[in-house]
Amino acid sequence: MNPILKDILTGPLQVGEQSLRPQANLEDAGLDSLAIAELDLLLAEHGITLGEDRLTSVTTVGALDQLVDEHLTGRWRP
Repeated sequence: MNPILKDILTGPLQVGEQSLRPQANLEDAGLDSLAIAELDLLLAEHGITLGEDRLTSVTTVGALDQLVDEHLTGRWRP
């Protein structure tokens, strides 16, 4: 998992590390719509600008990690 994403999830968003399995559903991990909005702001502080719409399009921790990875490697375009 991307270390920035992991730090944000386990730090400010208080997601337990046991919930960071790739197949884990975001809601089950504790990421409701309010947490997604906060995640968007926290990622932007690290230069990762995805937008809430894009973040809400993924449903699992693995898909979220892949989305961040694609953004950082330039494979994803807004």
